Amino acid sequence: MNDLRIQRVSFPENSILVEFSDSRAVSIPLTHFPRLQNASPTERNEWHLIGRGLGVHWASLDEDISVENVLLAYSRTKKEAYARASLV
Repeated sequence: MNDLRIQRVSFPENSILVEFSDSRAVSIPLTHFPRLQNASPTERNEWHLIGRGLGVHWASLDEDISVENVLLAYSRTKKEAYARASLV
């Protein structure tokens, strides 16, 4: 079983930065999370952890993101970057 937990999130520029309990962090473009992308900065910053860090919830946006969703979105950004690089 994976013990990875989310500790905090922040929103630098047009991305979401997710910090994990093991001190690692990932940055993902907000385009992968349309509700967060369309939300105001105030709405984005009104989050709380759920399931002891297994996910994040935004009540006003009716949005939940799990550790699994974060890692999946992050892997998609890497695949997209690789695909762009191989076209050059």
